[in-house]
Amino acid sequence: MKRLFGLLVFIYTIGFAQKSEIDSKITFNNDQVLNAKIPFITNLFDGNQIDEITLADKTIKILEDGKKVKYPASEIKKIEFTDLKNKPRIFVYFPAESSKTLIEELYNGNKIKWFRSYQRHGYDGSTLSTDILYKGNVRQVLSILTNNRKRLKVLMADKPELEPLIENINYNRLKEEDLINVLKKYDE
Repeated sequence: MKRLFGLLVFIYTIGFAQKSEIDSKITFNNDQVLNAKIPFITNLFDGNQIDEITLADKTIKILEDGKKVKYPASEIKKIEFTDLKNKPRIFVYFPAESSKTLIEELYNGNKIKWFRSYQRHGYDGSTLSTDILYKGNVRQVLSILTNNRKRLKVLMADKPELEPLIENINYNRLKEEDLINVLKKYDE
């Protein structure tokens, strides 16, 4: 068992052995803005894939004038950057979801919000993610083990015309754009 665990840790270490520094805009709770670099671990086989756990930690490492400075996640309001695949990303401190880490903001509408939280798997060190929708005070988790169509229909029951769009989403291979389109229509 120890050998298997050691092998998995070794494979993960090899897979995410590279580092890349990404220019970021960090906004603190006191509205101070800092433009700095954040050191991300990248995948050995896909150099454009970052490990989001870098920002889903209790302390966030930021490079200021070439020195690594650690900030508690609770002191940071928002981090904005463009990842190595040229995709704009926003990570926010959202106390309702987590009191210790940042979570990714995928959609922030007037009526509904979509966040993704990242955690490190305790056994093999892989990255796990959880999608969460907020409609006011209602929190709805989307996962592989639940009927996401049914959950979305209940959450968006006040707009029954969206049911065909909800039905057409492939939840096994969920594309962010598909769900964002439904959320945008709900916000109209």
